[in-house]
Amino acid sequence: MTPGDDRTHDQLGRIDTKLDVLISQHSSLAGMVADHETRLRTIEVGHTAAVGVVAELGKDVVDHEQRIRAADRWRYAIPLTTLGALLAGTAAIIGAVKGH
Repeated sequence: MTPGDDRTHDQLGRIDTKLDVLISQHSSLAGMVADHETRLRTIEVGHTAAVGVVAELGKDVVDHEQRIRAADRWRYAIPLTTLGALLAGTAAIIGAVKGH
């Protein structure tokens, strides 16, 4: 072997060692990426379910608001109706008393 061959052999050995390190690191990173991918999929499924629940809650809020507004209309209309009836009754009594 010539001195050039020894040097080339050493360089190839170092390159081989570096490639082994890179391949090992890549394998480790690939496992981590796969783990993160699995975790993200789990979170995405939970997020999708949560979005569905929030959408349903929005419908419930609209329904409850409509019911409360309808109940409030009746609740505030009854005192006005009662006041009108009392005024009409008072006017009828006054009219009956003054008419005799």
